[in-house]
Amino acid sequence: MKSRLKHILWPILIIVGLIILNSLYHERLDLTKDKRFTLSKQSKELLTSIDQAMYVQVLLDGDLPAEFRKLKLETRQLLEELSNINSNLKFEFINPIADLNQNETDRVAAQLAQEGMKPAVASVQEAGKNTKVLLFPYAKFYYNEKQVITPLLKSVAGASAEERVNSSIQQLEYQLIDALKRVSTKKSKTIAVLRDSGNLTDRQLQDFLQSIQSYYKAAPYAIEFLNDNDSVQPQKVLNSLKKFDLVVAPKPTKPYSEIKKYILDQYLIDGGKMLMAIDPIIIEDDSLSNSQAKAYALPRSLNIDEMLFSYGLRLKTGLVRDQKFAPIALAVGQGRNTQYEAFPWPYYPVSNSTTDTTQTAQSIIKNLEDVKFEYAGTIDTLKNDIEKTVLLTTSKATQLVTLPAAVSLNEIEKPINSQAFNSTQQPLAVLAQGNFKSAYRNRVKPIMLKEHLDYGKSGALVLISDGDIMKNQIIAGQVQELGYDIKTGMSFGNKEFLMNTINYLLDDSGLISLRNKDIIIPFLDVQKTYDDRLQWQLINVMIPLVFVALLAAIFLLLRKRKYSKK
Repeated sequence: MKSRLKHILWPILIIVGLIILNSLYHERLDLTKDKRFTLSKQSKELLTSIDQAMYVQVLLDGDLPAEFRKLKLETRQLLEELSNINSNLKFEFINPIADLNQNETDRVAAQLAQEGMKPAVASVQEAGKNTKVLLFPYAKFYYNEKQVITPLLKSVAGASAEERVNSSIQQLEYQLIDALKRVSTKKSKTIAVLRDSGNLTDRQLQDFLQSIQSYYKAAPYAIEFLNDNDSVQPQKVLNSLKKFDLVVAPKPTKPYSEIKKYILDQYLIDGGKMLMAIDPIIIEDDSLSNSQAKAYALPRSLNIDEMLFSYGLRLKTGLVRDQKFAPIALAVGQGRNTQYEAFPWPYYPVSNSTTDTTQTAQSIIKNLEDVKFEYAGTIDTLKNDIEKTVLLTTSKATQLVTLPAAVSLNEIEKPINSQAFNSTQQPLAVLAQGNFKSAYRNRVKPIMLKEHLDYGKSGALVLISDGDIMKNQIIAGQVQELGYDIKTGMSFGNKEFLMNTINYLLDDSGLISLRNKDIIIPFLDVQKTYDDRLQWQLINVMIPLVFVALLAAIFLLLRKRKYSKK
């Protein structure tokens, strides 16, 4: 009797002990090859800093297509991991348009769109019919009276819904941790955006500025006023500029004065960091809006060639034509029947690759969608003591057109001559970093400063050979997301590239490492699945039946033996 009691009590005690241990320790083993359920060190550090209740509302619930169910599952599993580390994080999944009629659905969809949550349209098959449904794959983070919205579904040019979901799963930890950081972390780094050299307008820069202001403090800054105001001391302007961690020059169109160049030079030599998006060529889409649909591309003089040369960089004014390009959208038809149609346009090169295999280059461009350039030039790197990293290049089939050159929309009617694209990969964006030498050493200085530096601390300069890389579209008065071409419906990686670059320059390596995390998503071979479908159907049906029959036979045999002995 005691022996039987022991046999009963021991399993019960073991189970109770395991339950107690599980309540005290929440360790979870990640046995996946890609460690998809293992949070990065940066994510864990950020989570431990959350000392108040954080609420996450995910707008992805209800009757979802298969690919979106996968996205929901991955999101839920990741949020569970986050909540497991810090119990202050609570979350729920909702369907914002559940049980609403068409009018109510339209009203809610419009309201969510105003908040920046544009619906995704997906197909659901019901009773043999395809039905279009609206989905809002977004997550809202609430913390300490702040709210941040982050998209869960990436925009990938020309991709199917399944491909977009799989690409989004790759970036899921980054998206959630990025939102968590924005809603919970105080901004510490500062960025000066130069606004005094005929740069892009505030509206053209709106989405770029909003993007950087989500992480950093950004403010407009002017230097050229020194030329017209003798009462302002240049030293004070330089001291003020040095308080900024990064200086951004978005597509200047007016030549830089010697005073401005000198102040920027001394800022860089003193360990400053700069991001310059320069248009070395004068031509815009608007230039083609004439009766002949033709314009001439001309070199642009900004009076910065000598300064860049001293840093080991040179802007070339050869106009890039590339066989890897984005289309141009042109209006076709008249009156109310006017529609936009996409045409091949080699003057819009796209790139997400580089010839540079260094970790720095790969950390910035890894998992990046194509970045769109418009009427770009190229960059030469010169030998000196400064380390150069080529971030983006043209494709292996490139043509460099000597300026001045005629550009005509009539080119869309002609077949592309592949033999003309005989240049190899050309740099479009270059990072230079190290101890720069002043462009004004051994030269007469335009102004007197308390201390001139010929050599200084380690600084960094990113030069991009197209200013429009920062420009968002404005259609019917509405500012579009940076990188989104509403006329063709295509999305490009301009914003991600710029943010990666700024994160790198400001030593925000945690965000970059999250963005570069690889998750292996297994895919079924559709053709093989179709060919072997009968085999697997039989296996799925027959094996359970055979197993049950075998168990029944064993049970009957044992029963027969037991009672036959009696």
